[in-house]
Amino acid sequence: MLQKNKSIFVFIVLTVVIMNIFMIMLLAYTLYTSRERKEAEVRTNVENLTLLLEKSISISSREIDLSLHTLQAYVEKELRDKKHINNNEINNLLQRQQDWISYVARINITDEKGQVQFGHSDIGRRLNYANYSVFKDAQQRNENQLFVTKLMRDPNGQGWVHLFVRRYNQPDGTFAGVITATLPASYFNNLITKLNVGSKGVVLVQDLDMRIIARNPMLETLNGQVGGVGGPPELSRLVQSGIHSGTIYTRRTTDKVPRIGTFRMLTGMPVFVVVALAEQDYLAQWYNDVIKAVLLEFIFLLVTTIAAGLLWRQIQASFFANRRSQMLLRNAHDGIHVLDTQGRLIEASESFFRMIGHTPKEVIGQTPCYWDAYYNQAEIQDLIKNDIRTPEGIRFETFYYNAQGEAYPVEVSLILVHIDDYEVFFCSARDITERKKAEENQRIAAAAFDSQVGMLITDPNLKILRSNRAFTEITGYSQQELIGQTPRILQSGTHEKNFYATMWDHIRSTGSWQGEIWNKRKNGDLYAQYILIANVRDEKGQTTHYVASITDISAYKASEEKVRLLALYDSLTKLPNRRLFLEHLEQSIQEAEMKKRLGILLCIDLDNFKALNDTKGHETGDHLLQQVAARLLECVGANHMIARLGGDEFAVLLDQISASESEAIQHAEMVAKRILQALAQPYFFENSEYRSSASIGISLFGMEAHENVQDPLKRADIAMSEAKNYGRNTYRFFDPSIQSQVQERAEIDAGLRQALEKNQLVLYYQPQVNHMQQVTGVEALLRWQHPTKGLISPAIFIPIAEENGFIIPLGKWVLETACQQLSAWAKHPKTAKLSIAVNVSASQFARDEFVQDVIEILEHTQAPAHLLKLELTESALVMRIEDVIAKMMVLKRYGVMFSLDDFGTGYSSLAYLKRIPIDQLKIDQSFVRDIVVNSNDAEIAKIIIVLTKTFGISVLAEGVETEAQRDVLEKYGCYDYQGYLFAKPMPIYEFEQYLLFQKTQS
Repeated sequence: MLQKNKSIFVFIVLTVVIMNIFMIMLLAYTLYTSRERKEAEVRTNVENLTLLLEKSISISSREIDLSLHTLQAYVEKELRDKKHINNNEINNLLQRQQDWISYVARINITDEKGQVQFGHSDIGRRLNYANYSVFKDAQQRNENQLFVTKLMRDPNGQGWVHLFVRRYNQPDGTFAGVITATLPASYFNNLITKLNVGSKGVVLVQDLDMRIIARNPMLETLNGQVGGVGGPPELSRLVQSGIHSGTIYTRRTTDKVPRIGTFRMLTGMPVFVVVALAEQDYLAQWYNDVIKAVLLEFIFLLVTTIAAGLLWRQIQASFFANRRSQMLLRNAHDGIHVLDTQGRLIEASESFFRMIGHTPKEVIGQTPCYWDAYYNQAEIQDLIKNDIRTPEGIRFETFYYNAQGEAYPVEVSLILVHIDDYEVFFCSARDITERKKAEENQRIAAAAFDSQVGMLITDPNLKILRSNRAFTEITGYSQQELIGQTPRILQSGTHEKNFYATMWDHIRSTGSWQGEIWNKRKNGDLYAQYILIANVRDEKGQTTHYVASITDISAYKASEEKVRLLALYDSLTKLPNRRLFLEHLEQSIQEAEMKKRLGILLCIDLDNFKALNDTKGHETGDHLLQQVAARLLECVGANHMIARLGGDEFAVLLDQISASESEAIQHAEMVAKRILQALAQPYFFENSEYRSSASIGISLFGMEAHENVQDPLKRADIAMSEAKNYGRNTYRFFDPSIQSQVQERAEIDAGLRQALEKNQLVLYYQPQVNHMQQVTGVEALLRWQHPTKGLISPAIFIPIAEENGFIIPLGKWVLETACQQLSAWAKHPKTAKLSIAVNVSASQFARDEFVQDVIEILEHTQAPAHLLKLELTESALVMRIEDVIAKMMVLKRYGVMFSLDDFGTGYSSLAYLKRIPIDQLKIDQSFVRDIVVNSNDAEIAKIIIVLTKTFGISVLAEGVETEAQRDVLEKYGCYDYQGYLFAKPMPIYEFEQYLLFQKTQS
C-alpha cells in the first residue's frame, strides 16, 4: 500500500510540471505573435510618415527650382533683348517676390566668374562662388538642370545650408553665371516638428554624408546637432547601398534608444529622411502584457500546486479512512455487516447481531434470507449480480426478524468495495421503526406544507423555524441555511424602513398582511413576490408563530416589463421610442409652463445615411445607429432624455434649462456643437472606417402657454431641414420664416416630376477656356424654366431631387441631352472639337446600371465619347474604391473622360487620387475667390496644381472672375479656366452666338 501511494505522488507531481510547461509555452507563443503584429503595424506607420515627409520636402525643392527657373528665363531674356541685366530691375524683381521662397531662401545671381552681382542683401553681393564645386559643375555642364549641394556651411557664416544652383547662358549659349538659392537647415526643422512620433521617437533629415540637417528631438551631443555626422551603422549601410527606401531596426542609435524606422531618398536633393518610433513607446502595452503573463503563470503554478496538495491529502485521508473503518465496524450503532460476492456473511458489528437476535456463530456464512423477512434467495442473488454493482451502491427498505421473531422495518445501504484486491459488499442496516411512525404522523401536514406555494414559519421573535421545498426553490436558501435567521436575510434594500414598519403595524393590528414585495435570492438576484403573512395565536391570544406564504411573480413582472420595453423603447438602440419621448415631452412642456423655465428640443438627422445603407448594407447601417446612440448618451448624459424617433432621426430633450432665453440658446449651442463633434469622429466596422456627420434642428419650448406637444417637435424638424439645406454638419434654430421655405420645397418636390414630362428643363452651357482664351469645351448646367416662377436655380431643386430619388431620371436626361448636343456639334468643323462636362451625382454613379446607361446613350446619340467628360465629386468615392475604378475603366475604354470636381473641399485623399483613372482636377471656386488676398487659399491652389503635374493630369480652375485671379493661377501653372471673367452659363443659342463672336475676334 505504501509503494502504491508513492507512485501516485510521483504521477501528481509530473502532471503539475507538464501543465505548467504547457502554460508557459502557450503564453510565450501568444506574446511572440502579439509583438510580431505590433511591429508590423509600426512599420506601416513609419512608412506612411516617411512618405509624407519626403513628399513635403520634394514639393519644397520643386518650388525652389520653379522660382530659380523663372529667374533664369527672365535673366536670359534680358540678355537677349538688352544685352545686359539692369541692376534696378533685377533687384526690384527679387524684392517683389511674394511667395514663401523669398522668406525662407536667399537668392543670389553671379556673373561668369562666380561673383555675386545681385542678391537680397549687401552681404550676399560680396560673395564669390568660383571655388565651389557646384559652381564648377554648372559651369562645365551646359544642361538645363538644378544642382543641389549636400549640407554645407553658409557662405555668410550663418549656420548650415543647402545651395540650389541653376546655370544661365549668354544668347550664344555660353556660360554667363549661376542663380543660387540658399536654403537654411532650420527650414527642415519646421517641417519635421509637425510629425507625432511619440515621446522617444525621432525624425531625421540627413545628407548622403550622414550629416544631420534636422532632427526632432535635437540631442545635446555634437553628433546629434545640425551639421554633426551620426546615425546607426545599419542606416549608413542602407544609404551607401544606393537603394531608394528601406526599413531598419537598430539598437545602436545615437541616443541608445532601440527603434524601428524607415528611410527614403529624395530624388531632387542629395538628402534622405528617416522616421523612427521607439521600442519603449510602441511596445509599452506589450511589456505590460508580459508582466500580466508572468503573474498569470505564477497564479496558475500556485493553483495547480495547491490542487495537487489537496488531492494528495485526499488520497492519504482515504488510506487512513480504510483503517478507521475497521474500528468503526466494531463500535457502530447501525447494523454493519459485510457479504462476499456470493452473498454470504463474512463479518458484522455487535450491533448487527443484537438487531437480528443471533450470535456470530449462528449467522456467519449465512445469506441475508436467514434474517430478512422480505427478500428470498433468488432476489438477493439478483441484487448482488446487477443492482449493487454501481459506484454509488443502493439503498432500500426491508424487514428483519428480531430475537422474538417479530418483523420490524430497516433501511439497508449496500455498496461494492475493494479490499486488498477482493470484492465485498459493505452493508449497513438501521432500525427505522420510530422514523416510520413519525413519517406517518407528519404525512398529512407535510402534504399540505409542501405545496407549490413557498411556506415560512418563524417564532414570535421572527427567528425562522422551518421552510418548505417551494420556498427553497424560490429563494435559493436551504432550510438549514434559513433556520435561526430572520426574514431580513431576504430583504432587497428596495423598500424603505417606513414600508416595513407600516406592514408590521398592520399585521399586529389585523392579524395579517398581503401584497407585492421585492426580495433578494441567495445569488443576489432581486425578484418580485406576492406574500401573505399571518400570525398564529394561542388560547391566550399571544402570538406564538408567524406563517408566510409567498408566490414568485418575477416571471409575470419580467413579461410585463418586456411588454413595456417593446412598447416604449427602440429594439435596436435601446433608447426611448417616439411614443415614450412624446409622453415625456408633454410632461416637460407642462412643467416648463408651470415653473416659467425654458426647455430645449434638438432633432438630429444623420447626413447621407441612405448612401451608407445602399453601399454597405443595412447591417452596417444598424451598427452605425447603435454607435450614434452610444455617443449621444456620452455627450448629453443620462439626466436628459435621448430617443430614436425612427430611421436615422434622433431627439434630445433638455428639461428646464433656464428662465433666460439667451442662456437657453447658449446652452443649446454648446450641446449641439458637442454632439456634432462627437458624431463627426470616425466609425469603425469590421474591415472599414466610415465618417459621417449630422444636421441638428433646435427649438425652445415653455415660452407660450398651452403649447401642443407636436409644436416644438415640428419647429425642431423644420430647423433640422434648414440645417441640411445650409450644407449639413451644422445646426439651426427654428425661425418662423422657414415655414414658407418648407412650403416652397414641397411645391418643388411635387412639380419636379412634371417639369421633366412637360419639357420645362433646359441645359445651360458655361465655356471653359485656355490661357489664350480659346474655348475648349463647356460644362452643362441644368436649369428649370418654371411657367410661373421663372428660372429656378439648381441649388434649390437638385438637393430635393437627391432626397426623393428623382436625381436618377434627372441625371439620365441631362446626360442624354448633352450627348445629343455633342453629336450635333460633331457635324460642324468649328464645334467638332468642343467637349461637354456633365455632373454625375454620387447616387447616380453608385447604381449598377450606370455604366450600361452611359454606353447606351453614346450608341443611341452617336456622340463622340472622347469629348464627353463626366464630373464626379469626392462623395461619389465613398462607395467601394474597387467598384469606382472598375466602372471608370469600362467607360474609359470607350473614350469617356473623367474630371474630379470641387477637389479639396471634401475628404480629399492622395490614395484615391493615385488609384482612380482621372483625367482632370477642378480647383473649387472657394479657393479661387480669395486667391489674391488669402495666402492659405493661394497655397492650397498651388499644391493642387503641383499634384496634377506629379500625377500627370490636367487642372482647371472654376469661379475665375478677375484678371488678378487668372494671373495668379497662370503663375502657378494652371492654364485652363471657367468663370464669369470669360462668360456666364447661357442657353445653347446664346452660347453659339458667343462662340461665333469669339471666332470673329480671333
